[in-house]
Amino acid sequence: MDIMVSHVRIKNFRSLENVDVKLGINNILIGQNNVGKSNFLKAIDIAFNGSKTLTEDDIFVEKDERLSKDKKAIIDIKIVPSNNNKEFSDFWNGIFTENWITVDETNVNYVGIRTIIEYDVLRNDYYIVRKNISEWNESIDSSKADKRQSFNNAMVEYLNSFYMDAKRDIIDDLKDRKSYFGRVTSKIDLEEDKIQELEGKLNDINQEIIDNIEVIGETKNNLSKISNTLGNEDNSINIEPISRKISDLHKGIDITYRDGEAAAFSVSQHGMGTRSWISFLTLGAYVNYYRNTIKKDDSEADSFVILSLEEPEAHLHPQAQRHIYKQLTDFAGQNIVSTHSSSVLAQTDLESIIQFKKENGKTIVKRFNTDIYQPHELKKIRREVIRTHGELIFSNAIILCEGITEEQALPVYFEEFFGIEPLFCGINIAGIGGQNYKTYLKFIKELELKWYIFSDGEHETIKTIIRAIQEIGDKGIDEYPNIVVLDNENDFEKMIINSVDNDLIISSINEEHGDQDYFKNYKERYNQKPDSKRIKTSEICPECRQNIYIDAPIEVNGLNHDQMILYKCMTKKDKEGGGKARYAIPTAEAVVNQSNIKSRFPKPILKLLLQLESDLNLKRREIYNDLTII
Repeated sequence: MDIMVSHVRIKNFRSLENVDVKLGINNILIGQNNVGKSNFLKAIDIAFNGSKTLTEDDIFVEKDERLSKDKKAIIDIKIVPSNNNKEFSDFWNGIFTENWITVDETNVNYVGIRTIIEYDVLRNDYYIVRKNISEWNESIDSSKADKRQSFNNAMVEYLNSFYMDAKRDIIDDLKDRKSYFGRVTSKIDLEEDKIQELEGKLNDINQEIIDNIEVIGETKNNLSKISNTLGNEDNSINIEPISRKISDLHKGIDITYRDGEAAAFSVSQHGMGTRSWISFLTLGAYVNYYRNTIKKDDSEADSFVILSLEEPEAHLHPQAQRHIYKQLTDFAGQNIVSTHSSSVLAQTDLESIIQFKKENGKTIVKRFNTDIYQPHELKKIRREVIRTHGELIFSNAIILCEGITEEQALPVYFEEFFGIEPLFCGINIAGIGGQNYKTYLKFIKELELKWYIFSDGEHETIKTIIRAIQEIGDKGIDEYPNIVVLDNENDFEKMIINSVDNDLIISSINEEHGDQDYFKNYKERYNQKPDSKRIKTSEICPECRQNIYIDAPIEVNGLNHDQMILYKCMTKKDKEGGGKARYAIPTAEAVVNQSNIKSRFPKPILKLLLQLESDLNLKRREIYNDLTII
């Protein structure tokens, strides 16, 4: 494919007031629902294929705006030579001709196509006007378009846009001759004599079925009585068990799918995931047929194909989703695909990501800028962010924390305070190990996502955060209200122990093990054989003349002896699965369910919740209206 769409600008189309997007060969659109991804894909399809169903609903209107018949929607697309060529090939020069080709100030060829959706008084309807863009300037408003101009026949034949929405279903396609499946199966490339021969055989087969299956023959005879009812003896009626015409074969075609050694079943008996993806694969078959046909007629010919596809992962199992991107990149053309799947995203090149979001009700589009990263940074983002926490990209806000304890416990406090799970608010909480803040923050800043840090208070961890925020701004750590650092060098477990009644924690541990004496027994075992470490003393061995080492019990700063044993229990790693992952949720649930409302949220956690409330316009539960940090 020697050409590609490099740029799309849209103004006043549906929910898109004004967007400007640069495209590559592969493009992955991300963003929450209702941010304009589908409208973007549809606009591209209209720019190439037009539409017979345009209405005033296709024109963007502001809140409380009364739509004027003079208001228009504009879709601009820029087509350029691919592979960094400056000029179109001889083939595409012949297709576009000088009527459409423009040479810019850098001597690069391009074709600018402006599609205008406007109201026609005489038709009392909206229709499409196309113009050649003679000056592709900085914006859609400053660009200049010439007089009205239609696609020539060659452009109609060789420029192909295929759009598939998320509602695709092969069962519907089987019945629709205009579907991609219908187009493939209705293509008859046979000599007339062969068609007549085959249709004669089909007619004989139909008659043999009717003659040998008594009930079908009887039904046909009964239906023939309609001639008497309608008063016309020349009428006739037939039952066709299979189609008698080659051109109608698609009406009776079915697709069967066999899984392993199981019997083959009609695809209609399979789930929506299988049906949806088969529908896409039939499009691939149609495109391959189309390209092969062009090459057969003219080996020097080229064709342009752009696919606009909504949610390829729709209805598919997560493991099946991992295979999707490979099949998409095998598609012979330019791809623009919207997705909500972190499995699809995990296989995507970062430069392919295009983010859609809304600010103050208006769609904003931004392509991921890989130019600001070093190659090793891009590899690290793919390895540590996309493949590990790819779902973060689909968030409204991200809370970065130390590890799995915070990742499991913080949602419990969040839901208790706001009455809703954080994921329902588009908030993701990610435990990242405390050493990867720089990688995550630089990536988050590029996508302009709201971010928060809930960090342990160890000196080394704080230093890591300070180095990370220096990459994204020039403020000190204390100037970020969205960063909460635990006091007194605490980690999460020490903070909880110092903040709440320790009996609550002990009870939750006992309940988790189904043993009311579990912690008591653990404490006894620990005291019999406490954790220790070898320390060097000032005493000298009289025999070897070296300093004497002794075993000294390990203490934990900020905790008394009993609290230290509780801490050891909460953070232990043993055959039982360890404390960090096992006790995080039970302990958090015990804390938020205690009778004293004011004790349910340790101060650092409450500070984070109040900041989220302020920044994201969240509403706390009424019982906590009086809670504040003292």
